[in-house]
Amino acid sequence: MALSGLFKLFCPTAYDTLAEDKKDMLERNPQAYFPNEASIFSAATLELGGPHFNIRDHRGDLRDMEPAGWNILTALGKFRSLYGGHVIFWELGLVVQFPPGSSILLPAGLIHYSFVKVEEEETRLSMLQWAGAGVRRFLDNGGRLDKDFAARATPNEHSGREHRREIAHEIAIEAFPRQRDLQQGRLTFPYPGINPPTATH
Repeated sequence: MALSGLFKLFCPTAYDTLAEDKKDMLERNPQAYFPNEASIFSAATLELGGPHFNIRDHRGDLRDMEPAGWNILTALGKFRSLYGGHVIFWELGLVVQFPPGSSILLPAGLIHYSFVKVEEEETRLSMLQWAGAGVRRFLDNGGRLDKDFAARATPNEHSGREHRREIAHEIAIEAFPRQRDLQQGRLTFPYPGINPPTATH
């Protein structure tokens, strides 16, 4: 899937973590549902906002998604992107033109974002693919639901899980791509014979 390839290109460490989580989840629970077999993301939200769709200061619910996990946001619909449909990243102070069909990687659990309204006769929708925190909790519980873990886990299992949760955010931040990785060609480029982009000054 092209979007997963984009994720693997720019965030290889985070991609590998989610891919391993998906593999472990399906091995433990073959009936587990992923919205798209070709994608490593465990959840997807289709935002059907209509012609005046505008989310003010939206951010992913940290109870449901990995707090520092990566997500893919895709613009859908029919609208003139020069006049509306831009995505606003509030903490970064950025307004980005976002035509239909465009996709962007972002840590939606950390960044507030919203959209500029489109014209009355136009429609703008979006799809967000994201990593559900429930998958990570299930795996941290040794393949058990929270209530089953709480009822049966040993004190050592409880302390081990809490320690993993305490450091999970730091580990996720460490997996963020850095400019120097692009400059030094450290990112894994998934297409043979094509080199990663180099920084220009």
